[in-house]
Amino acid sequence: MKGWSKHFEYLKSGKIGDPILTYDKSSKTFFLLVPVTLEVQEHQPKEILGVDVGERHIAAATSTKGTRYLIDLPEEFKQRKQHYQRLRSELMSKGTRSAKRKLARISRREKRFTENVLHIIAKKLITSHPGARFVLEDLTQIRANRITYRGKDKEARRQSEQWPFASLQQKIEYKAKLYYGVQSEKVDPSYTSQTCPRCGHVSKENRPDHGERFVCQNCGYEEHADIVGAINIALRVLVKDQQGNLEKLLGADVSRPDAPRLG
Repeated sequence: MKGWSKHFEYLKSGKIGDPILTYDKSSKTFFLLVPVTLEVQEHQPKEILGVDVGERHIAAATSTKGTRYLIDLPEEFKQRKQHYQRLRSELMSKGTRSAKRKLARISRREKRFTENVLHIIAKKLITSHPGARFVLEDLTQIRANRITYRGKDKEARRQSEQWPFASLQQKIEYKAKLYYGVQSEKVDPSYTSQTCPRCGHVSKENRPDHGERFVCQNCGYEEHADIVGAINIALRVLVKDQQGNLEKLLGADVSRPDAPRLG
């Protein structure tokens, strides 16, 4: 039997579910998918990491340890995506039965490639921040929220729509829990790209020409817009945790008008 040794460890220690046998026609190969439920001991996070996905960069990350950076796809990945897009367009324009069969094969191949790329990105994030609590966007309304930012930038729109960010988040969540026992959290991403993390001023004008630079019109704070988004995503969990700690300390509902205020 062949496979990754770590997977065999999971099979030995976890509860095995009902296996599923699948067949890939293109490669003429059978695959046995075995679901495993594992008991994972939870640990306290060593840092908080906000992750903002999409737009011109596939992700931006900021940490309470002071690191902040953008994650870009290697050029070879972008070129391969463009190659698949051209193939799809050509086959769809033909419309023949053989073209449709080939299109289905190409689509499956592209899906496997995309999933593999997302696994690589997720694993790199997780292993670069061992024990971190990942704070992610609630993507329920992400397409509506992103229109304002992308504007007429067709390349940014196309790039954003090609990568399934919900799948990337799911991989980050389960890898963080599986590898380090830390639960991730999702927050409402509304106005995270328009809010100044220094003074709290919210305005569309903080994003001149909907570009990549963030310039607060109130205090002058400047940073890359995606980094600002990631900072605000992390801040939403930090503020919530602080409010929860204050309630425990005072035995009060800090949302009441007469309750003590943070800051």
